[in-house]
Amino acid sequence: MLNPTAGKGRAGGRLAVVSRFLEERGLRPVWHTTEGPGHAREIVRGLPEGLPVVAVGGDGTVHEVAAACVETRRIMGVLPAGSGNDYVKAIGTGTELARALAVLVEGRVRTVDAGEVNGVPFNNGLGVGFDAEVAAGVAEAPAYLGGTGRYAWSVGSLLWGFRCHEARLVLDGGEAVEAKTILVAVALGTTYGSIFRLAPGAILDDGLFDVVWSEEVSRAEVLRLIPAALRGTLAKHPKVHVAHAREVALDLAEEIPAHVDGEMLARTRSFRARVLPGALRVVAP
Repeated sequence: MLNPTAGKGRAGGRLAVVSRFLEERGLRPVWHTTEGPGHAREIVRGLPEGLPVVAVGGDGTVHEVAAACVETRRIMGVLPAGSGNDYVKAIGTGTELARALAVLVEGRVRTVDAGEVNGVPFNNGLGVGFDAEVAAGVAEAPAYLGGTGRYAWSVGSLLWGFRCHEARLVLDGGEAVEAKTILVAVALGTTYGSIFRLAPGAILDDGLFDVVWSEEVSRAEVLRLIPAALRGTLAKHPKVHVAHAREVALDLAEEIPAHVDGEMLARTRSFRARVLPGALRVVAP
């Protein structure tokens, strides 16, 4: 499954390399090229039963293919060709195409968790608030900056106008937590937006989300939180909390941006997320 526009068009240029690698090992790839949002999921649903599928693209392509693989119980492989490539980091493959190709033919099938929020499946994570606003801003950033640069551009643009949001968070039906927060992240994987390690301890097959949220913070505190997010040390900040849960209910005083796996969700004030334990089979090291 190839998204030719992923990675500013780099994905399309990898078709010949991938085909040659597989054919030299006696494997015959059948290419399906996506034409727009939702097409990858539609293609996977229409494939003969039992065939594995490989997502060649960025996290958006992986998001669609993974959702269809959860529905059909197919095995999914991933070859990174996007700007963020968060999911290959979570499964341990890494972002180098050569290693990813080796994993594809020599790796093992690993059963991992997926998630669902308001009926939308996801494989890496849900972000509400600041990180969703960053994801939305990436699309407006100058293309010449590249993947990491576009995320940095988006963060810088948001710093001057950010604000915290009134939220009510309930984990596994327990006691409600009231917070005025800059973000709530519900993570299966370890990274978001290519460079932000919001949940470095997340485990893909433990049946739990890593849930990360902040208390109210000032602009000066945000400037300190960003390096912590890059280093994976957010949990050490006194105004950041991390918990584990199978189900998450989040209600907000107003509609704010949210994303799953970097794909924007329709704005709403209420989110209901649950883990789908062992719902996805992926080829991993």
